[in-house]
Amino acid sequence: MTLNSIKRKLQEDITPFDVVAGVIYFLGKDEPFPTNYEKLHSAFYAERNNPFLKEFKFREGGPYPYSELLESVFSRLAISGLLGCENPDYRQFVTNEHQLKEIKLSSLRKFSKKQQEELRTLSLRIQEKLN
Repeated sequence: MTLNSIKRKLQEDITPFDVVAGVIYFLGKDEPFPTNYEKLHSAFYAERNNPFLKEFKFREGGPYPYSELLESVFSRLAISGLLGCENPDYRQFVTNEHQLKEIKLSSLRKFSKKQQEELRTLSLRIQEKLN
């Protein structure tokens, strides 16, 4: 496999990063959600049987279900600038219009229209659990 073929594959294949970015995209612009990792992991854990989340494995032995992959994806989203904490106490993540545009161009485009609707539904269910 060449470097270009690997790069092309990453641009086409749906990854866990794309799934979480898509969930965030459908949460909406300036729609804050908690940085509380217990809430985040628990909300995704509750939807673990959804086909989009099949790669996320959760440890259940601690104080809350924990996914190393989910933690890594949220870190990557923050480091890449697609997710921010613009509130003074860093208790909520937020996304602005520019970040959502970037998610749409990089991750969301990988999903078919039908998959986008399924991802929107998943996002709404996760949002309910975060509130």
